[in-house]
Amino acid sequence: METTRDRLKARNPGPWRFYVRRYGLVHVIVDANGSPIASSVPIGSGPLLAAGPELLTALQRVAELVPEGLPAHNVAVDALERFAEREGMTLADWQPVTAPRPMLSIVGIAT
Repeated sequence: METTRDRLKARNPGPWRFYVRRYGLVHVIVDANGSPIASSVPIGSGPLLAAGPELLTALQRVAELVPEGLPAHNVAVDALERFAEREGMTLADWQPVTAPRPMLSIVGIAT
């Protein structure tokens, strides 16, 4: 079964990049397809957010490869659990935006 995380990954493939200016927007995170994901991101956070997919993959690898009980394993597992918890809260609060209704209406046809 496809999860919400899988759908988001398919829509916004990594690697992501951070640009100060792109497409007339400032402080933009762009996915591998060139589609903007977020804009007006604080400049100090932009590069870290853009590295998100790679950082998550690295944490998963550390959790898999490092033996349990070692500090690196514990830190990676804790970070992954916190991320999953926050992601769950974000997705639970997420409200899809519906397209605005057209404001024009046809009142007659000129002949």
